[in-house]
Amino acid sequence: MVNIGDSNSLKCGILKELHNNSCLPKGTETIHHQLHDLLLNTVDRGEGNSVLLIGPRGTGKSALVNYTIDKVRNACKSDFILVYLNGFVCVDDQQALKEIAKELCPKNELADLNLNSFASTMTFLLETLNSGDKGRQSVIFVLDEFDLFTQHHNQHLLYNLFDLSQSKSTPLAVVGLTSRQDVMELMEKRVKSRFSHRQYFLFGPPTFEEYISIAHEILCPKHLNHASWSSHVKTVLNSSNNKIKVYLERVYNFNRSIQLLKNCLTWVVVNLESSYPEINVEMFEEKLIDVFKDSKAALIRSLSKLECCLLIAMARLSTKHANQPFNLEMVLFEYKEFVTFEGGKIDALPNHDLAVQALEKMIKSQLVRTLSSRQSKVQKDYKLMYLNVDIMDFTNILKTCNLPSNVQKWAQSILTF
Repeated sequence: MVNIGDSNSLKCGILKELHNNSCLPKGTETIHHQLHDLLLNTVDRGEGNSVLLIGPRGTGKSALVNYTIDKVRNACKSDFILVYLNGFVCVDDQQALKEIAKELCPKNELADLNLNSFASTMTFLLETLNSGDKGRQSVIFVLDEFDLFTQHHNQHLLYNLFDLSQSKSTPLAVVGLTSRQDVMELMEKRVKSRFSHRQYFLFGPPTFEEYISIAHEILCPKHLNHASWSSHVKTVLNSSNNKIKVYLERVYNFNRSIQLLKNCLTWVVVNLESSYPEINVEMFEEKLIDVFKDSKAALIRSLSKLECCLLIAMARLSTKHANQPFNLEMVLFEYKEFVTFEGGKIDALPNHDLAVQALEKMIKSQLVRTLSSRQSKVQKDYKLMYLNVDIMDFTNILKTCNLPSNVQKWAQSILTF
């Protein structure tokens, strides 16, 4: 039993760390220093800058930006204006301009401004940023869900913000956050010409060992000095014959998002008993059911026979090659071997275009994830990707799908490697 005087203070301390959205995610130190210098140059030296942070959801993009802006605020000699825009909220440029105007314009002037007119609001924005009326006070724009702003008509807002970031009239920095690896391809040519092409890439922990290390850091924050709790957590997470570690590995294989890990650990911490604050297997079992139930199962059951066969081929490749990435050519070759073995008992290989369409659908549904945006110039057949589904759960879900018996048998063979 863990000997802790006040378990409630321990729980509160850990939960505070779990919900801290202004922290430095592990492995992003270099990006933090580069982003910090870039924003500091804007605030202190009046340099215009633009940058994109690209990475899957839950990898800490927002936490990194919030942490860096806090550090810049503490380090810089002058104040700056922070304008935060979210693509889900600002569904068009006019709505975005309203939000910007509210940040930049005094309330007495805001009442006189016609915010229903796109042209007048844009004119106001340009005049305000170019005038220097605020003593050339720097402005930092943070555009969350940046890819959604590229869907706005003619991308007027992006063009003007990037254009202003290159002018000398107002020190302005634009920081875009997105999970779309192909975001550069979404920008119009004129918008690209104004963008600095500075991009930072964030990824989830590359190994399970690093994932476990992050879990330990979350459960044992440095500001909480509880030796007995820290020892208990270390034992739980590092024991080789431990069901909890097996469950965490399933979560890791399912989705490497740090946010998902935090959600799982939040459940565990909340359910710690005050009289007996120890982590047990049942806590993880209950949360794991919640993580894996449902949406993906329903999605897999809705797939066509071709899409199921391609997923099975991907699962076989993942199992055979120890979760190494694969490409479409390898998947089709695996499927071809199955067709050849069955000797015509199933449909012949699909049309190549149909296979590409099926793959794109699975990527969009997040059943499959591509390796990196740096493959933008690589042919579709050779782009590397991972299966984003737990193998054990996948084979169990397939048992409930309406598939021919030989396909079912092929699916269950995944577990024999």
